[in-house]
Amino acid sequence: MSDGLTQRADAGEPDACMHLAKRLMRGRGGQRDYERAVAYFDTAAKAGDADAHYWLGKCYLKGLGCTRDPAGGVSCLETAARAGHAGAALKLGSCFAAGLGAPQSAEMAAYWYRKAAARGETRAYDLLLALSRKS
Repeated sequence: MSDGLTQRADAGEPDACMHLAKRLMRGRGGQRDYERAVAYFDTAAKAGDADAHYWLGKCYLKGLGCTRDPAGGVSCLETAARAGHAGAALKLGSCFAAGLGAPQSAEMAAYWYRKAAARGETRAYDLLLALSRKS
C-alpha cells in the first residue's frame, strides 16, 4: 500500500481512510485486514462520512473485523441512509424485512426500499415487489 495513503489515513483524513479501508476489505495491494479496515471506517464515520457508516454497518452485521453486532449495524446503516446513501437504505430495508438487528417489519422494510429506489437503487424495486407478494 502506498505509504502516502497510509500516512494520510493515519492522520485521520476521511478520504484517505475510506480509500485505504476499502483496499483492506478487498485485499487489493496486499492481504485483507478487516480489523484495520474497520478502524479506518470508524475514523471516517466520526468525521461524518455516510459511506463509512454504510461500510461499518455491513461489518457489524457480519462481524467482519469486529464483534458481530446486528443492532449496531442497523444503527450505522440508518445514519448513512438518513444522509442519503442509497445502498444503506437498501440494506436497511433488508434488515427490517428479515428482522436482522431490528424488529421484523414489512412496513419499515418497504419504507427504506422506497427511499433506496428514489435514490436510484434499482434493486429496491424487485425487493418491494417481493415484499408485496409476501403480504
